[in-house]
Amino acid sequence: MAEDAWAWLDSLKSFGYNPSLDNTATLLARLDMPQHSFPSIHVAGSNGKGTCCAILANSLTLSGTCTGLFTSPHLISVNERVRVDGSPISDILFESCLKQIQVACDIEPTVSPTFYETTFLVAMLAFRELGVQRAVIETGLGGRWDATRLVDADCCILTEISLEHTDILGENLAEIAEEKAAIVRQGRPFLATWPYDNSVRKVIERTVRDHDNAWWWRGDRRRGFKFSHAVKPFRPLSDKTWYDGWMTYQQEAYLLASSALHIMGEWKAEEACDQLAPTHTNWPGRMQWLDYKGTPMLLDCAHNPSGMARTCEQIRFQKTRDMSPMPGVVVVGATKQKDLHNFLQPLVELIVEGVIRHVFVTQPPEGRKEVVDCHELANELRAQGTDAEIKAIESVEEALDAALAISVELDEELPQPVLCIGSIYLVGAILQQVDEEGLVELQSILITPKGEDGVDPVA
Repeated sequence: MAEDAWAWLDSLKSFGYNPSLDNTATLLARLDMPQHSFPSIHVAGSNGKGTCCAILANSLTLSGTCTGLFTSPHLISVNERVRVDGSPISDILFESCLKQIQVACDIEPTVSPTFYETTFLVAMLAFRELGVQRAVIETGLGGRWDATRLVDADCCILTEISLEHTDILGENLAEIAEEKAAIVRQGRPFLATWPYDNSVRKVIERTVRDHDNAWWWRGDRRRGFKFSHAVKPFRPLSDKTWYDGWMTYQQEAYLLASSALHIMGEWKAEEACDQLAPTHTNWPGRMQWLDYKGTPMLLDCAHNPSGMARTCEQIRFQKTRDMSPMPGVVVVGATKQKDLHNFLQPLVELIVEGVIRHVFVTQPPEGRKEVVDCHELANELRAQGTDAEIKAIESVEEALDAALAISVELDEELPQPVLCIGSIYLVGAILQQVDEEGLVELQSILITPKGEDGVDPVA
């Protein structure tokens, strides 16, 4: 009898990164090529790709298209990786797909997929089973050797590039960009976020040879422009009236998604993206405000240097515009970084500028990446020079409780906001602690719009 499906999936966590598509390709063939049942939008990048995927998926759903979404890693439940029309698939369907994969693995010659490859296969089977009309697929790591490279993509998107996974993807931005840009499908639209590093631009343009179907996109421009036109000067600013030289990463993600849908000719989805998606998309753990025990909390998975810099910049910007208050307490935990000093510097600057007096450094549960010891992280923060009191508390639960207590001590009537930032695993652990009863609500990415009569217009 086959091993319990869930226990089998858990056992696959011991398998590391697999720089090959062979196992996944073999299993897809044995499962009768489920990825060919629907077209996909394939998204790679270091930062913003999850948000962009959520917006794309919701825009398609709101336009009446049954849409599948595959993302990773998950915050709380593995089901989050596989969504249809905004909601994670059921345990029953997930288990059914796992059992099909187990059978396929046992065929001679046997195949041993990784945990990530298996969740991708679950997504492909579930999407076929549920009659998905289009899928939005996020890469897990890199692009060239990522299992998602095997989907039928009719559009590929590359978001911002940052230093990450340097032991696998490359030692510098250019090498990492080359691996991620390899998701390109020749003859299909390719839209890339404009990198200000010239070496990164050159390597992407070299990787994407069909320049007539490849587009650069910039946040301060209304539309993308073809690679073949990149040598020409382009200066017209966006006619978006709210643009004044800086925008939130959510605004950038909406504009990038809208541009991709426009290039694809998905007019109804583009309209939904512009009119509905901004107010009906919830992407948990990304600049997410919530209330816990009467204290406001801001959660963000800033897990690499540019992500940390962008989040701290956005907090500062929103404070100056009176859009949200400055945090009074910080809880931070991180995975291993190539340059820990550089990763923490934006946070230290925010702590100094915001006169944040209390920082709790914790150690999130380990996932695919090894975490930084909380004492090592605390020592690095102290070495960068702040007046804040920095405490290392290994337990995430105890660190959060201590932060909440200090927040109330600072102001009993109006507790100071607590910023929880760093590892995706940290944010997942905090979300699980915050609301064990309401995880389904926290995990839903689509806030269903209602018509004047209260009826869901998408149903």
